[in-house]
Amino acid sequence: MNKKKFGNFVLLSLSIALCLLICELLIRALDLDAETVYVEKWRVRLSDNPIIGYEPIPNLQDETLSMQHYGYRGASNNMGYRDYDHPLQKPTGSKRALVIGDSVTAGLWINEDENVFSAVMEKHLNARGIKSDVMNFGVSGYNTRQEVETLRVRGLQYKPDLVVVAYCLNDRSQDDGNILGLLLAEERNAAENNVLNAGRVNPIVKNSALLRLLTYKVMPSFAAENTAASDTATQKINGFYSDTVEDSFAKLAQLSSIHNFEVLLTVFPDFAKNDGGLTGRYALAKQHEALAAIAKQHQFHHLDLLDAMRTCKSNAPKGYNISYDRYHPNPLGSRCAGEAIAEKVAEVWTQSQ
Repeated sequence: MNKKKFGNFVLLSLSIALCLLICELLIRALDLDAETVYVEKWRVRLSDNPIIGYEPIPNLQDETLSMQHYGYRGASNNMGYRDYDHPLQKPTGSKRALVIGDSVTAGLWINEDENVFSAVMEKHLNARGIKSDVMNFGVSGYNTRQEVETLRVRGLQYKPDLVVVAYCLNDRSQDDGNILGLLLAEERNAAENNVLNAGRVNPIVKNSALLRLLTYKVMPSFAAENTAASDTATQKINGFYSDTVEDSFAKLAQLSSIHNFEVLLTVFPDFAKNDGGLTGRYALAKQHEALAAIAKQHQFHHLDLLDAMRTCKSNAPKGYNISYDRYHPNPLGSRCAGEAIAEKVAEVWTQSQ
């Protein structure tokens, strides 16, 4: 290409770029493009990952708390979890444990972050002289499949030495207040008002008013496809909540082998009403036995917290409960769980040296 042709090409390219920029600015100024928002409810929003379904909202300061809120007071970190911001690179000389779980891990109804068991773990391990970085990836309502997928797409980049699964005995059933269904309903309502869920829009399109105008108004068939995708997701909601515990643990074992981390399966007991599961006959022993067998099958480390919670209960003041309900420990119960898990983690790490 000679200099004249090259100059003409550069001039044409600059002219086109300038025209596009002017169009972008005009469309923004006149508010002609399709509006995009994240479809959110409580502390979560719809995810573009169909296995996860919904995800926590990053950097959210929220002081609301109710039986239906599925949350906690305070701020989430830069990924949306109840934790501080962790560097991507592990601190020099430290071990990193990554905790996956549901509302028990997220510390439902526990006001103080320092009483959430993952924070207790980190403090306890460091006090023992084991320099530790414990990361909390718990999300209210998650089942085992969502937890393992969260580890895969978000957690593995932090290169954990150990993944702690905080297993709750309701993980085989839907027990989240139908969060996904409510979010999908919010998405349908938004679509009816020509508002797009930003989580499902191509990132390039999402950031360009011009492309949003062309995609969703000039060529409205794309918008129809977006709505249809939402309807398809609604039809599959029952499948989303199927029991995937065995398959999920098999996937976790595979990830453990590929990415060279160990797994600790911790099992929280069914506290029953007023801690009755800790003081009387325990009705769910067979479920605990089944989880111990899964841990053995996949060569996971295993910690059944029933005995630790019974000890915690016996050491508590007379008449004082260590749980809020069947599944959720209160601050005292959470601290006891954190210390017990930290002791097991210390044992695992000492053995692996």
